[in-house]
Amino acid sequence: MEVVKQGSSKSVVWLKCPGCQGFLPYMPDENDEIKDKSAQEKESAIALEDLDVENAREYSESGTYEIGEIVHHRSWNDFGKVVAKDALPGNRKTIWVQFLRQGKIQLLEGLD
Repeated sequence: MEVVKQGSSKSVVWLKCPGCQGFLPYMPDENDEIKDKSAQEKESAIALEDLDVENAREYSESGTYEIGEIVHHRSWNDFGKVVAKDALPGNRKTIWVQFLRQGKIQLLEGLD
């Protein structure tokens, strides 16, 4: 996702979804370590053979997902595996999905 704007306190980074053109706030944890992107991609890369694409669910920000579930993001035409879940301030929830081509992306979950 493209970084659109960083807050004045550097506690919030705004990201823009290339598919829906919506905006998502990302608040990095103070303990987050910044890794070399190529090293990060190597450690978490997945292969198409690792994914059961026949049973993948279409991603929707209103859906709820379980860790290990396979999703398909229609805008990117990419498959991925849910690898983690997070809670954001304001009772918002996100999932982290490791996609084949897009890499590891944080997506919204359970919006009404």
